[in-house]
Amino acid sequence: MAVDTASRRVMEKIGMRPVRTFREPGPPIPGSEQGDVGYALTRAEHGQRPAG
Repeated sequence: MAVDTASRRVMEKIGMRPVRTFREPGPPIPGSEQGDVGYALTRAEHGQRPAG
């Protein structure tokens, strides 16, 4: 979820980057109004050590 900043930080630390925000159908839960975030890692980026 977009509001889960801790999980988003982990994804970024391992070198992934956000590529889209979307909404999944289902019952509303706190924070769902901000949507979900999809992350990606390209083949070229795979295996490279993230900076930091």
